Amino acid sequence: IISLYLLTISILFADMNLLAPNLSTIADEFGFDDDERDVKLGGLIALGFFFVGAPVSFVVGWLADSINRSPLYSATVFVGEIGCLMTAFVKTYPALYACRVLTGISIGGAIPVIYSVLADLYPANQRAGIAAVVTTGTGLGMGIGQVIAGSLDD
Repeated sequence: IISLYLLTISILFADMNLLAPNLSTIADEFGFDDDERDVKLGGLIALGFFFVGAPVSFVVGWLADSINRSPLYSATVFVGEIGCLMTAFVKTYPALYACRVLTGISIGGAIPVIYSVLADLYPANQRAGIAAVVTTGTGLGMGIGQVIAGSLDD
C-alpha cells in the first residue's frame, strides 16, 4: 500500500508543476499579453487550485474518518487525473482554470486520506518514517513534473 500511495502522490504532484515552465507558451496560445499571463496563469490559477483544494482537504479528512477510504481515495485521485488529462484539450482560459481546480481538489483530498490510512496501519513509533517515505513522493513528483514540462516547451 505504501508503494501505491507513493506512486499516486508522485503522479498528482508531477501535474502540479507542468504549467510553470510553459506559461509564456500557454499565454501566446490564449492571446494573453504579459500582464494577463502573470495574473491569469501565474496567479489566478494557483489561487483557485489552493483555495478550492484547501477546503476540500478538510471535508475529505472528515469523510476519511466516516466512510470507506478506498473509494474516497480513488475518487479524489480520479478527479485530479481527469482534470490533468482534460488540460491537454482545453481551448479557453475558463476551461484551463476548471481543470486546474480539479487537480487542486485531488491533491487536497488525497493527502488526508493517505495519512489517515497510515495512522491505522502503523504504530505510533513507525508513523514518522512511513510518512516520510510517502511524502518523498511529493518532491519526486514535482521534480518529474518539471522535467516533463521542460521537455514539452518549444
